[in-house]
Amino acid sequence: MNVRLTLSKKTYYALGMLSAACTMAAALGAAVSFPMALVENLAMLLTLLMLGFLASVKGTGKQDKKALAGCILLQVLALALPVPLLQHLLLALVWPCFAGWEKAADPRLAPQFRTLAAAEALWFAARVLVLLGGAAVLGLFMNLCGLAAGVCLLCIRCLLTICLALRCLCLALLSICLLCLCCFGLLQLCI
Repeated sequence: MNVRLTLSKKTYYALGMLSAACTMAAALGAAVSFPMALVENLAMLLTLLMLGFLASVKGTGKQDKKALAGCILLQVLALALPVPLLQHLLLALVWPCFAGWEKAADPRLAPQFRTLAAAEALWFAARVLVLLGGAAVLGLFMNLCGLAAGVCLLCIRCLLTICLALRCLCLALLSICLLCLCCFGLLQLCI
């Protein structure tokens, strides 16, 4: 019996979905004081694999390869640089750059791109405040922001492959989640 395995872009996007799920799991684990460094490292590895495989798919244009190589470079530099602020900044730029590449191919993704960019910016700000600024009281808020960013990643990747009704449902749930996070953050700041 001869089995032939065919890999397509959708196969590699599954790696991105797994990466987003790992990000969400790490954020949930940190929210309950259960550090999951292995899961965070796995999320980074899966992201790098997805970006590398997408760049190597036959038929990928030169401009697309450059954009994906830029995303890979951001992630590798984030792992290599010894300055924590730069590490957090570069990690916060990887997924929005990837989503920007996706948006360039499909302009209908503009709202999802803006949502992802806002979630990543909020998570970056929370990480800087908590991890570098010493605002430990915002730790739960930072982890919830990480969870929201993971949800955004997962939804954007899924939005490209599921039907329109599910797209609307995912966007509605995402909006509710972000609204709850903002309210929770304001409550935490007031306390």
